[in-house]
Amino acid sequence: MKRIVAGLVVLGLVVALLVTPTPAFARGRHGGHFVGGLAVGAVTGLILGSVFAPRAVYAEPPVVYQPAPVYVQPAPVYVQPAPVYVAPPPVCSDYWVPDGYRGSVWVQGHWERACR
Repeated sequence: MKRIVAGLVVLGLVVALLVTPTPAFARGRHGGHFVGGLAVGAVTGLILGSVFAPRAVYAEPPVVYQPAPVYVQPAPVYVQPAPVYVAPPPVCSDYWVPDGYRGSVWVQGHWERACR
């Protein structure tokens, strides 16, 4: 079938190259045969279209056998809690500061706390 179509296409191209076309005038010098040419072209298109159109084949779809689906229960997921960081408590010590001059100011003795 492909060879026939290819042969007709080649034959049509050769004929189109060999035949000298006549000029077309828009004013209707040839008697106004536009409608006749349109009708002949439409009928030719219907006939050739029905000849070369692919035929629809209505057949049952093929039967495909597949194994039954297998469902597997997923493994359980164990989530450990995030580790909790607890900062150690500060280490503090109290000490006595004796009275005396600090710069030019007299400061009485008192307790102070130093933490690290």
